[in-house]
Amino acid sequence: MYIEIEKWLIDVGDTLEFDLFTVAGKFSEKTLFWSKHTPVDADVKEEIDHQHAIYIRQSDLDLYNLFVDKIAQAVARNEHIPVIKKAAVIYRQASVILDEMFENPEELENIPKTKKVVNTFVNTIFSDSHAIESMIKITAYDYYTHTHSINVCIYSLSLGSYLELNAVTLQELGMSALLHDLGKSRVDPKITNKKGRLTESEFAEMKHHPLYGHSIALKIGIHDNLILDGIRHHHEKLDGSGYPDGLMGKNITLFARIIAVCDVFDALSTERSYKERMSSYDTLLLMKKTMQHHLDMELVDSFVKMQQHDDILTAL
Repeated sequence: MYIEIEKWLIDVGDTLEFDLFTVAGKFSEKTLFWSKHTPVDADVKEEIDHQHAIYIRQSDLDLYNLFVDKIAQAVARNEHIPVIKKAAVIYRQASVILDEMFENPEELENIPKTKKVVNTFVNTIFSDSHAIESMIKITAYDYYTHTHSINVCIYSLSLGSYLELNAVTLQELGMSALLHDLGKSRVDPKITNKKGRLTESEFAEMKHHPLYGHSIALKIGIHDNLILDGIRHHHEKLDGSGYPDGLMGKNITLFARIIAVCDVFDALSTERSYKERMSSYDTLLLMKKTMQHHLDMELVDSFVKMQQHDDILTAL
């Protein structure tokens, strides 16, 4: 089995711990392109860039993830690398960490790993004026819990930056948003992965995930009330009809209200097994028309202005 990788991450001077493959022949068979432990020179780099796609063995995925993790921090700081590529590297790194986290949600190492990803997101936002636009463009259109969590983190940080939150507050917001659905790791996979709408009893179980997430966060050492509140209360609604605590209005903290807006936007604008994705325009119009008693409309308006400001709506 083979998987496609981000070929542009490989640079001159890299000595890889995994073989590279390309597609050849009418049956699209994988052919060895470059052997591991052999330094990449300028000629090879040029050949890689001209390939339609580069693949590695599925069994080498862990080695590739280590390679990505090693270069992610350097990529974020390198002003010569296009910001769209920076965003893709960070997104990839976040995907790996979220996969590990949902496999072992109570592992204490999850916290420093998550902080590293969020800090990279925030540092990239502050180092490049086009970072927010590029990050939003890179968000995946196919919904599943892990990509959804990353998307909500990106949207929340973008909105928080637009609201001129400082770097420390953005890091806290990013942590809360990235971990907001961690509690789904305790929900039966048959429910979280169901290809269709949930039954009443299934939804009742799903509604426990904010409490599960809050409990896991405490267990792995998160004590910041702002972060915990965003995890626990991102499904609260202004009219008190949300869950798990039935909070109303401004009793719902800013983090929870921001994450709620971004959560709904991503859920509606990504493809599900039982529905097609809505356009950004239609999604925002629906939110404005039908969710005035649920979402903070001032934040929704800011979300719209943020996307218009960066000319993102036309790209999504």
